[in-house]
Amino acid sequence: MQGENGIIDLWQRRTERVSAGIYRRYLLDGKSRGLSALVRLENAFDEVLRGLHETDVGDVPAVWSVYNMGFVVKTRRAAFSIDLVHRRAAELAPFLDFALVTHNHDDHWRPDFYRAMNGAGKTVVSNFLDNYGTVNWAQKAPARYRNCGFTRAEKVFRIKDVEIRTSLVDHNDGLIDFTTAFEIRIGDWTLYHTGDCGRKSERKLRTAWGRPDLWLFFPGCGIDVARAVRRIRPKRLVFGHLWELGHDSGRLDAPLVRAALSAARSVGVEPELALWGDRLA
Repeated sequence: MQGENGIIDLWQRRTERVSAGIYRRYLLDGKSRGLSALVRLENAFDEVLRGLHETDVGDVPAVWSVYNMGFVVKTRRAAFSIDLVHRRAAELAPFLDFALVTHNHDDHWRPDFYRAMNGAGKTVVSNFLDNYGTVNWAQKAPARYRNCGFTRAEKVFRIKDVEIRTSLVDHNDGLIDFTTAFEIRIGDWTLYHTGDCGRKSERKLRTAWGRPDLWLFFPGCGIDVARAVRRIRPKRLVFGHLWELGHDSGRLDAPLVRAALSAARSVGVEPELALWGDRLA
């Protein structure tokens, strides 16, 4: 069985063969070109879709990693996505009740998926997208409904058995309050997803509902991992946005992954890695 270092080395070898240009061509034609990273990415979608249909959920929801900071969550009564990005993402729209998007970068949302959700009258919570939610947008909904999923403030949404609290964090020194962090409560279980939170944004991380049972965290963008983890003290910490194929530089690659793991461990938290297609909970 591979240990942590073996898994990291394997993913490094697989992904460094996929340039941003190759990845962009894959997004257009779906061809893996014999590259194991793209095969894994394509298969991940099928695994998540199958899991969404076949999994019975109890008090703890099921959470799947799709790609990057993209996750799908299933509860007893609902299914939703966070930062879902995959070339086939729109295929999931019929099976999801709502979607959450942290910020306006194309490695965190896809227009075709947004159009599928919004066109079906489903809520998309974001800080930049117009959204009609449960109103029939095709019938020219009144203006007061058109931004029902839009917020650039702290706000609480409730959809079926899910409560969502939004707040803003910085992406980097130049993109202040650019990313929406989502604190999500399902019964007694809580999930925290902070998207791309950058340097000095540790001070803006805050959970109103206590220590999260699961924190989906990107330890890149210059954030002080140890300081952030010490502030939130999650019961379970999972690193996402690993080996982003759309970036030729700035990927969270093997050396950075190892540094982030070490930083979290320095404050007494044992982190995990969200690999594409994995079920986390």
